[in-house]
Amino acid sequence: MALEAGIGRACINPPQDIPSGVWVAQKHVRGAGLDMDLYATVLVLRDGQLRVALLDLDLCILLENQAVAIRNLISEATGIPQEYILPFCSHTHAGPVTFSFYRGEGEDRVQSYLQSLPHSIAGAAVQAASSVQPVQVAVGQGRSDIGVNRDLRLPDGRFVVGYNPEGFSDPEVGVIRIDTLDGRPLVCLVNYACHPTVLGPENKLISPDYPGTTRRIVEQVTGTTCFFLQGAAGNIGPVETFVADPAVARRLGTRLGLEAARVYWGLETRPVRRQLRNVVESGAPLAQYDEIPETIPTPHLAIASAHAELPTRSPLAALFEEAPEQLIEWKAKLAELTRGNAHPEDVILALQRVTRLQLRSDLILGYRGKNSLSVEACAVRLGDAAIVAIAGEPYSEIGAEVKARSPFSGKTLFAGYLGAIRMYIPTAEVFGYPSPPMEVDNSPYAPEAARAATDHLVNLLTRLAEAPLETRSQRGS
Repeated sequence: MALEAGIGRACINPPQDIPSGVWVAQKHVRGAGLDMDLYATVLVLRDGQLRVALLDLDLCILLENQAVAIRNLISEATGIPQEYILPFCSHTHAGPVTFSFYRGEGEDRVQSYLQSLPHSIAGAAVQAASSVQPVQVAVGQGRSDIGVNRDLRLPDGRFVVGYNPEGFSDPEVGVIRIDTLDGRPLVCLVNYACHPTVLGPENKLISPDYPGTTRRIVEQVTGTTCFFLQGAAGNIGPVETFVADPAVARRLGTRLGLEAARVYWGLETRPVRRQLRNVVESGAPLAQYDEIPETIPTPHLAIASAHAELPTRSPLAALFEEAPEQLIEWKAKLAELTRGNAHPEDVILALQRVTRLQLRSDLILGYRGKNSLSVEACAVRLGDAAIVAIAGEPYSEIGAEVKARSPFSGKTLFAGYLGAIRMYIPTAEVFGYPSPPMEVDNSPYAPEAARAATDHLVNLLTRLAEAPLETRSQRGS
């Protein structure tokens, strides 16, 4: 057998007045309109009996129950094993509120949307699974500077989320071109690491942020369907950030999309060598050539999946440890504000804080008292290329090191935001600051977690590279 692929897509626009945005500082609850369509794009890969589904979702995060529901429904509809259904969020902060625990203004909109969402995504998966056909693949890299390190240390030692061009960032744009055997463009997979936080607390429009424009530009220029895969963006943000003007997100998305399209058009899934056919006499002798197809290996699919055990801190960061008590206090304050004649902005700010504290309180139930957390991770091989992924928000340094150590040299794409939320995975160095970046306070992990994650992912890639392709799939603990 050989590699086959199919692509499907569904529009997942919420009601335009659904609660939107995930900023504590925002002064609105409901969305005021739609900037661009939100999509669920599904890429199904098949090689014999092995099938894998990759999901590109214009959402900020998935909770555990939501990821399970999506996987269950797709598995029932397509027969693809749940563990080989890999949902990735683009992580747009301008998307709809998707917390199933959300209670407050517009909660009916949230609950209704969440009920319909898995069915829409499953529909795209069915479309992709029913359209698989033999393909060839090629992989390449470009560079983009729309992302920058966002851990800015002020003169007083305090870290803020800002613009730090002196800090580490990975500018690599990974591109996988997938064509049908007759050369028809099918998919352009784009991998880049940058938080979709161009649009900030003052924005009221529901938007996919810059990834939406990146997809649109790639599709206009290449004629393919674009699949966006968010990278190791834990400490990376856009060079223009926290604004209210969607035109800024479109500008940055266009820059990334044009670079991805440039790389795409430089890739050949059916390489040829040029052989001189004859010379035509003209004002100057003109050489004419025949294109002779090169013999290339048949691409195959393989997957290695095993949860990474990442060490945690004890006690956890104060943001987690204090969240349950703070939640009680802020719920009471919100109730008091709602009953009285409080200013609407005060009610909104209290609601945003309660929502964030509820998330942290729920998470701590799964974090507290454990020496480590079991974090979903996998690696997928497409011919001589590989995609390696982990749940959570890994720092950019982790993604860059994994790609550098990968046995698929120059042909490895790194993705975060796999499956359900697992918070930030910072590098060990940033834990040493007296007042560390906010990612440390929002992480349950110990400083050693970055090294454990990096080594684990490299091991998965090595297993893929060394195993005979007849094995095709490998599972671990």
